Amino acid sequence: MLLLVLLKRLVLLQGKTVVVDFYLPQNVQKAPVVIVSHGFTRHRRVMAGWGILLAQHGMIAVVPDLPFFANQTGNSRAINELIALAHEPGRISGPLLNGDVALMGHSAGGFDSVLAASRARSVRCWIGLDPSDFRGRGLDAMHTMHSPGLMLLAEPGMWNQHANALSWLEKPAASLMALRVRDSTHCDPENPTSALAEMVCGRTDAARRAIYERYALAMLKKHLFGDAASIQVLNHAAQDKAVTVLASPAGAKVE
Repeated sequence: MLLLVLLKRLVLLQGKTVVVDFYLPQNVQKAPVVIVSHGFTRHRRVMAGWGILLAQHGMIAVVPDLPFFANQTGNSRAINELIALAHEPGRISGPLLNGDVALMGHSAGGFDSVLAASRARSVRCWIGLDPSDFRGRGLDAMHTMHSPGLMLLAEPGMWNQHANALSWLEKPAASLMALRVRDSTHCDPENPTSALAEMVCGRTDAARRAIYERYALAMLKKHLFGDAASIQVLNHAAQDKAVTVLASPAGAKVE
């Protein structure tokens, strides 16, 4: 795997100063940008493992503290601002940006990022890590989002609003694949998580988290690098006993 450098920057998003971590892959000339959004009441540190993982696989991972506690529209617009800021000349010292962007987020961060993706034509793909919908606005965004998407879901429960993001499978504008990670709890995608999160949401498991990582990396490498092996990982998900296919890559409901 590639070496990486971590840069911390203070950035103004939606009029608020926040900390943003930039995970930069080394020994590559050009790289795409992947913005990783945390969930409700959480912070960038619980998504640090994703920043490291993505940089090790040749992507510039941008992991912000989102500016608002419960203003999801404001947080989604902050993500759109961050896309532009990351591409400002001199903002990132390291690999040249190749112009490609992907968005991903956990829980409410998945909702925030799908709203942002629906506004940004430059987004090559979107990944939701057990996302939740709020007032049907995620469904509305899916109707206008032209980026292919992947939802990786935990078992239904209170913290993913009983998997209400499954409603997003209703006629998405672009292809949308949905997989359920069997026996997963809501905070399995966090890396690292916290004792409080496990007390509230259930114990996390490194093996289940690795399943989220495998499929998220496959989605990113397919759409950002055209990686043939990653395409096969997604195409053969139905043969993987660790997941249940809820919607095919074409977006058709399976269950």
